[in-house]
Amino acid sequence: MSIQQEILKNQSVILVLLQAETVVQQLSERGISVLSVVARCGRACIHIARHSYCDELISSGKASYQYLSKSLSGARQGVFNESGCRVYWSESVH
Repeated sequence: MSIQQEILKNQSVILVLLQAETVVQQLSERGISVLSVVARCGRACIHIARHSYCDELISSGKASYQYLSKSLSGARQGVFNESGCRVYWSESVH
């Protein structure tokens, strides 16, 4: 890979992280704890602690659940998109 290609690749990662910074600030203003941020496949994935705002998003259809096992009795993640970032939280279903 040429130096120019490396620079472009690195710049795209920086842009993703700058998008994440804005979203993390918005989440923090709502009192939501951000657990981690990862740049993956050209977008930021932001892991948050579950918060009452998550319930609001689920109720309004702006977030959905993804089940992490074939049965609905296992773990699930809530997920929504914000400014090009994937924001998710984990839950256990019993």
